[in-house]
Amino acid sequence: MEITNKNLCSNELRKIALLMTKASDLGMDISGYGVADVNQYSGNTYLWLEDYPFTLFITLGDDSIWANWSSPMNGEEHEIEVYEATNLDRLEKWANDLYELDYAQEEARQ
Repeated sequence: MEITNKNLCSNELRKIALLMTKASDLGMDISGYGVADVNQYSGNTYLWLEDYPFTLFITLGDDSIWANWSSPMNGEEHEIEVYEATNLDRLEKWANDLYELDYAQEEARQ
């Protein structure tokens, strides 16, 4: 996992640390390929790991952690807040269910 932006402010680095801690608490392997950075358009701080079908992020306004799934078919995005009771299995099921629905809808269009 790499931090791509070398010009992050201390608050952005703190948010990356929160995301890495949450990923570790969920049981995610953060040693593989991934990126932690700040989205220059939204201001969201994010942690994307290649081995997982979702991205963890924190918005500009607070420290709540969210998961984002983006459709590979049309770019549509879905978000879910990651609470203390949220576990990795639930997040993966959520993202995989969205993928299956997206794929079925794309197949129906053809």
